[in-house]
Amino acid sequence: MTKGNTIGALILGAAVGVALLKYYSMSPEERQEFIAHLKNKAHDLLDDAEGTVDKVKQHFAEIDSKPSPVDKLFVFKRLVSDLFGSEKRYLI
Repeated sequence: MTKGNTIGALILGAAVGVALLKYYSMSPEERQEFIAHLKNKAHDLLDDAEGTVDKVKQHFAEIDSKPSPVDKLFVFKRLVSDLFGSEKRYLI
């Protein structure tokens, strides 16, 4: 598996895990709104694919430079928040 595939799988897995946890704790109306939000964010990320790849590369370079696993997790959390966060806090 190439580095790009590993990064993609890691981001996708984290996003899916957070989305599933949050999804099953919502009311039906909130679920519809949440799915619409995720679709819009995914379209935005795909529309600006070059910018998204640059953000991911930047964050992973920072992760590689951090000595402790805890610091690396905080950088990864910031990456996921940068990619999928919004004004309305859906993330846990």
